[in-house]
Amino acid sequence: MPLVQVTCNLALTDVEKSNCLQTLSKAVSELIGKSEDFVMTSWISAKMTMAGTEHPTMLVDLRAIRLAEDAPQRLTAELCERIRLTTDIQADRIYITYRNEPPSNWGWNGKTFG
Repeated sequence: MPLVQVTCNLALTDVEKSNCLQTLSKAVSELIGKSEDFVMTSWISAKMTMAGTEHPTMLVDLRAIRLAEDAPQRLTAELCERIRLTTDIQADRIYITYRNEPPSNWGWNGKTFG
């Protein structure tokens, strides 16, 4: 934890996807104060529309344990900017969801966190 799951319709090379995921991993670690050792990222390529078009768009689903209440306000602008720099997808084509997961619902290394 945390998990950053990207769903995107932009055709990128594996290197470009990895660059974006590594950028998001570092950003999330820095911005929520969790060690990057525990950040997981994933990329799902999908057919997507937003505002009725298939122009490049992205959904970022960020899940974490004990996510601070003000995290969405603090992270959204920074994550959108880092995505723009690595993919050229503009902020008005990015949705970000935040999920604060109970520790008892998150398992790792044979046990749960709560």
